[in-house]
Amino acid sequence: MSSSAKRTLLRSLIVRRNVALPRHAGQLVRNASEQTSAAVSARTPAYKPFQPTTVPDAKTSGKTRRSAAPIILSTLAAVLGLYITQLSLAASKPHPDPSIRDLSAQTDVAARYNETADNFDSEVGTSEALMGINKVRKRLAGQCNGHVLEVSCGTGRNLGYYDVRLGSKIDSLTFVDLSAPMVEVCKKKWTALYGPTSGIRKKADLVIRFLTGSALEAMPPPPKGEKYDTIIQTMGLCSTAAPTKLLENMAAHLSTTSPDARILLLEHGRSYQDWLNNILDKSAAKHAEIHGCWFNRDIGELVKEAADRSGLEVVKEHRQHLGTTWVYELRFKSAAKMAVPVEAVKEEPANAEAVEETAAQGSFGWRGLFGWK
Repeated sequence: MSSSAKRTLLRSLIVRRNVALPRHAGQLVRNASEQTSAAVSARTPAYKPFQPTTVPDAKTSGKTRRSAAPIILSTLAAVLGLYITQLSLAASKPHPDPSIRDLSAQTDVAARYNETADNFDSEVGTSEALMGINKVRKRLAGQCNGHVLEVSCGTGRNLGYYDVRLGSKIDSLTFVDLSAPMVEVCKKKWTALYGPTSGIRKKADLVIRFLTGSALEAMPPPPKGEKYDTIIQTMGLCSTAAPTKLLENMAAHLSTTSPDARILLLEHGRSYQDWLNNILDKSAAKHAEIHGCWFNRDIGELVKEAADRSGLEVVKEHRQHLGTTWVYELRFKSAAKMAVPVEAVKEEPANAEAVEETAAQGSFGWRGLFGWK
């Protein structure tokens, strides 16, 4: 009889009070228990104490990070290769009509955004992140104060950078765009970022408005007062058929009484490198057809023309990405009491040493080929 059967029989006998157990029953139970324990031990792997050497240390973590480095570098190399390929293809195209850089030859493509609203963020998100555009958006949004008007708000790519918490210096935010689908995406994004379930404690009296309409015409005044303290626009002058008129209308809605009133611009347009401008001109028509944006415009000339007409002056001008990205801070000349010096920077160096080296190098040498002047 097996040990298991013996054990079962003995237990049944013990339960029955009227059954007399033989004297050797206890010994049988002990023997069965010992045999069972031995069988279990044979099946159970021996315990191995935890070895301190298996604890991840800085050296092990470093190996993990190094193992990921080739993947990251390969991805960046692939992106760079794709970008260079696109530039090469664009450069090989027949030279376009020189008039393609003139506003009169550029068709109005603003309606394109009605079709691309739902996918717009996914189309531009990666490129803006790689180029550092999001950092510029964050910096400009951080400068906003008082009653703020964002013109050409699009899908609200600046929303996450406005300070709307308790104690914020922003009193109201008004978002305006010609495209109703874009404004709708902007509303949904606001709800997702700052809605009741976001957990963010917003400024109690902060007023938020979303408006659909043309920024070339009269726009509603702020909730309090007649004009806005800050007007911000990112990537808008490239998408309108009348960029100078748009900027002049923005100036018409800017406060003339506050010395801190500012117009903040983030735009993209022509480079200060002829070879790159040639590529932009060759690709401009197709790019505008697909994305609704003429990226070969001379933003500097447009800003200067509008500023001269509306009494604005440049407080800061900054260019990067070979001059194709333009950042402006504008104010009324009458507000120059603050005596803020005009700053004009073409390319942001990586560090202080690069500033000195660039200044010494001037526009000559190999750096000049890449726009590091």
